[in-house]
Amino acid sequence: MGRRSVKESAIRVGQKAHFAWSDVSFTLSPKVIGGSGKDPRVLKNLSGSANPGEVIAIMGASGSGKTSLLNVLSGRIMSMNGHVVTSKFTVNGHEISAEEIGPNVAYVTQEDALCPTATPREALEFSARLRLPPEVTKEERETMIEDVISILHLDKCADTVIGNELIKGISGGEKRRTSIGPTSGLDSYAAYNVVNALKDLAALGCTVLCTIHQPSSEVFHLFDRVLLLCDGRTFYDGSVHDMGSYLASIERPIPPETNPADHVMFLMQTEEKEKLGERDVHSLASNTEDVASLKKIQRQQAGWLTQFIVLGKREVQSVLRDKGTLGRGTIGNGTDIASHFGALANLAISGMFGASQPVILLFPSERPRFVREYATGTYSAVPYFWSKLCTEIPLTFSTSIITFLIAYWIEAFHGSFILHVIAHWLIGVAASSTALFAGCWASNVQVAMQAAPAIFVPQILFAGFFIKIQQIPVWIRWAQYLCSLKFGINLFLLNEFQNGCRDFQRPACAQLLESNDIKPDLWWAYGLILVGIFFFFRFAALIVLTKKARGFALA
Repeated sequence: MGRRSVKESAIRVGQKAHFAWSDVSFTLSPKVIGGSGKDPRVLKNLSGSANPGEVIAIMGASGSGKTSLLNVLSGRIMSMNGHVVTSKFTVNGHEISAEEIGPNVAYVTQEDALCPTATPREALEFSARLRLPPEVTKEERETMIEDVISILHLDKCADTVIGNELIKGISGGEKRRTSIGPTSGLDSYAAYNVVNALKDLAALGCTVLCTIHQPSSEVFHLFDRVLLLCDGRTFYDGSVHDMGSYLASIERPIPPETNPADHVMFLMQTEEKEKLGERDVHSLASNTEDVASLKKIQRQQAGWLTQFIVLGKREVQSVLRDKGTLGRGTIGNGTDIASHFGALANLAISGMFGASQPVILLFPSERPRFVREYATGTYSAVPYFWSKLCTEIPLTFSTSIITFLIAYWIEAFHGSFILHVIAHWLIGVAASSTALFAGCWASNVQVAMQAAPAIFVPQILFAGFFIKIQQIPVWIRWAQYLCSLKFGINLFLLNEFQNGCRDFQRPACAQLLESNDIKPDLWWAYGLILVGIFFFFRFAALIVLTKKARGFALA
């Protein structure tokens, strides 16, 4: 199967990179190992190199250290949280640190970490705008994007949304080619196309390393070199074509009509690790290239304003294309004090749940995409955070307006319409900040869902309409100041029964406010507390988000 030719000058914006590593070791923290007796050494003094124009396959049994090696080589694992990493890296003969590697490496994880509402063309444009040097013009960037689409054979689906379980989109193979990703989960023909795409990129001077599981014989022979790992050690590092003679030399020849990849995987899983580890490592990697005249490769991250604009554009597109993010809120009915109180309480609760439930699942569901883009230096956490915020705030406000456009006249509320909308909006943004903090802290969607009751139930208990504040033990009453629902309802009731008490008996309204410990002259404090909750949990979520992103590879 032939590959398309692409203009070399259009796709290559940097220098060719000869990448070498030596003495790479990775030892897990004792906290992770516990008392299991497991060897904490994941990688054991690995050395190797990758040359421009080569596609190198890293293979090995489960637990052999393939993913850990890629994480170390891409700068995603460093010595932290008790884990110990030792390594030495050089690019074009110049030694660099692990921190300098990340921005210069395009790292594709095993999962499809793509925005489901974007198209392949938009996904490539997003990466290009944030990762290419600022001196690259718009015309050059568009040419590069079209060339990449051609290389990856995405012409027919370039303008179709990527999709997910809920949004119909492109096929699994097209998603993997969009990611320039791994081939696990693909049929042999799709895997062949993906590896061919990697060969096209390597032919333009890129340095490519990848892990692969059980490739077919046709796919296996597409690789230039193979690096076999066994129990954290190098078993073989050399040409694909020379692997057969090496296996024959150690009396483990490849049987006739057998896939070499299957044979070597079976060998590494069945042979005793001690015996394999004691064998001399076979390395045919060439290190003779003259790299003295080449300079160190550097890449500058796009400015915050550019990051914010590009991320904001993606968020707006996501909201407009994902209809499930629009429309929430409930109403009640009635004309007396009790029914108005109940209706406002229901509107407050629905506003809290409506704003919080999507947010608490936001980061756990977007984690693979965020970590991938953050780790490669595409953008930093702050612009990502602000782009989410600037999309969420107007959306929540518009939802509050729509809710009260329906509820205000059906319920015959008497308070100020705009003040009810503002109170409903403050409840939503404050509660969503609390939920976002929990979502950033949660390790996955399941943990986030389990944490939801711990966030929402106290909100309802401290709101004052099910349990009076006076009935709550004094030692735990302080928790009410972290519950946005209570202060939002306070604003609702003040607006309805203090400012809008026209058709109701004023003594009854005053008694309702007093029984709920609501002070009319403290309306400004209730609003400030909601604003304070919003900023406090947003800032806390940003700290957790950044820490999680930096330590994700160790999780």
